[in-house]
Amino acid sequence: MALFQYLTFSLLLMVVGAPIAWLIGRKKGRYGGIFALAIMAVSFFVFALAWFEMAFISPYQTYEEVLLWIDPLYIFSETASPFTFLFGFYLDGLNLPVVTIIFILTTAATCYSIGYMSKSPGQGKFFGLLLLYNAGILGVVLATNLIQFYLFWELMLIPSYFLIAQWGTKPKSVTIAMKYFIFTHIGAVCILLGIAGIWSLSGAATLNIVNFYTIPAAPIITLAAAMATPAVFNLVKLLVVLFLVGFSVKMAIFPLHTWLPDAHAEAPTPISVILSGVMIQTAAYAVVRILVTFMFDAFASLSWYLMIFAVVTMFYGGIMALAQKDTKRLFAYSSISQMGYIFFGLTSVTLAGAGLYGITGATFHIFTHALGKGLLFMTAGALMMQVGHERGRDITAMGGLAKRMPWTTMIALIAALSIAGTPPLAGFASEWIIFAGGAMAGSIFMVMFAVASTALTASYVLWFIKRVFFGPTPTTMGRVKETTWWVRAPMLGLAALIIIIGFWPGFVINRLFEAVYVLLP
Repeated sequence: MALFQYLTFSLLLMVVGAPIAWLIGRKKGRYGGIFALAIMAVSFFVFALAWFEMAFISPYQTYEEVLLWIDPLYIFSETASPFTFLFGFYLDGLNLPVVTIIFILTTAATCYSIGYMSKSPGQGKFFGLLLLYNAGILGVVLATNLIQFYLFWELMLIPSYFLIAQWGTKPKSVTIAMKYFIFTHIGAVCILLGIAGIWSLSGAATLNIVNFYTIPAAPIITLAAAMATPAVFNLVKLLVVLFLVGFSVKMAIFPLHTWLPDAHAEAPTPISVILSGVMIQTAAYAVVRILVTFMFDAFASLSWYLMIFAVVTMFYGGIMALAQKDTKRLFAYSSISQMGYIFFGLTSVTLAGAGLYGITGATFHIFTHALGKGLLFMTAGALMMQVGHERGRDITAMGGLAKRMPWTTMIALIAALSIAGTPPLAGFASEWIIFAGGAMAGSIFMVMFAVASTALTASYVLWFIKRVFFGPTPTTMGRVKETTWWVRAPMLGLAALIIIIGFWPGFVINRLFEAVYVLLP
């Protein structure tokens, strides 16, 4: 049991800090953002204490905070039973890198927002909603049972809807936010139906999804008996499909992707950073935590079909990105393509060894993609601030900005090369492990297509860099200057991490390999 409820305290700071940031921002504007940044920094520090206890104190190399939430038999008979719902937060080798990159990117985006939102109205409301949004994303990845998972899944949706609707590109923002809400809520309903199916088929009356060492009497979901019966096994595969529909909407897997280019492109840039960098990645984590863990056989039986969707998503996103002249839409379609890479790794589970490499690579790519894509969206926002909102999005209207914005140019180049899988940057290691997993699964033909899609990625990111930062400078951009340090500092931090992780990927991968190895049957 945890010595102190660090994770609970960390998320409560964000939830309680949200209305305070709103009140401060109503009167002082930017000070609401500075307060929100302070909340994120303290929450990050408290999370680091939980990681320290997990790494150096816990004998199980896990960290858990547990409260008895619901005990069905106790409610009706006042007799304690092992069939309980446990509310709490859980940290292990699987979600540690995901939680870490969420904290890194949301804290960086909060800092970036102070400069980006400096002239925007309603800053207090913006930073209050941003804190709630960050708490929802973290709650999904730290959840200990499926009901808690679903509640935080919905908490992600509500603040992000208002952030897009009110501060997105006018006059389309409200319509786009509603489209985003409808798509993701339909996906959430599919997840809820899947949860209900698990409840009905599970051998234990519980929806706990982690194995608590401090309460051995509390069971976790088990579908082993259900999958042992051929007729029921098909029903479990139906549950897998329901979950996959819900998760694929969030991941924007083709053909359930159509909400993403609009929402990510027209959202305020700090929200685009979080949407593309970490929010859509929570679904990839959920595939591993829920489908691979509890329905492996049913999920693996569909893997060959799912791999086709992954490869199509890679190519579709890459081709559409290559056709864009708008910076944010280019990066939005790039996110679709990159989620295809992650989904490709997750679907290479036909063999245990392949699953080890594929799932490890996919989870690691969550980390590296968040760094690279978050940084590219920050670059797009920097261009919009310094060049102009409309002209700063038009790739064909810019050029030669390396002379005017040298820091931004260097940062954008690092992010672009990482997304393209260029060694020795972070994106190379994660993509290589994903392709290795596909090859070990015997999907050589699919791997060839997947590797070929990296050429598309290199094409559109290098075209963007060449067209925007090099060549002749239009006369209308003679007075363009570098960004403020509120914007530049978080970008430099993310760029440094891309280089560090690229040279030292084992810092993230080693624990992931151990966690996935234990996870697989």
